[in-house]
Parts: sequence; C-alpha cells; structure tokens
Amino acid sequence: MKYGVIVCTKCKKAKGVDLSFKTTKCIRCNKVIKLDKVRILYKTNSEQKLRSYLGLVNADLDGKLEEFRKTTQK
Repeated sequence: MKYGVIVCTKCKKAKGVDLSFKTTKCIRCNKVIKLDKVRILYKTNSEQKLRSYLGLVNADLDGKLEEFRKTTQK
C-alpha cells in the first residue's frame, strides 16, 4: 500500500500521506509526524480512494458526517 490516512496528534486533523516516507508535516499546525509512531486509519494504492476516505474522516472529526454523506450520494 502506497498511501494512508493518519490524524495529527497535535491538532487532530486527518491527513493523507505517502507511506514510502518516514515522516510528514501537518499542513495545519506544522507538527512533524513520524509515520511509525501514529495509527494508520486506512491504506490504499489509489489516490481517488484516499481522497474519499480522507473526506469521510475529516467530516467525522468535524461532526459533519451525515452532511458529508448526503452531499456525496448525489
């Protein structure tokens, strides 16, 4: 699997990452995250599936999961 979804340990925002790297930087709070130290919520080889799952996780974290599902079902 090449891509994954993680949640920043500082600001709690979900982020898509390339799993071939050892670290990533949160675009929201600038925290450097070691990928071997965080839970990877989802793994895939498809960028499209990564984006879909990332949207789902962020909507859930923001408390807008039902609204997200309604807009994506159209």
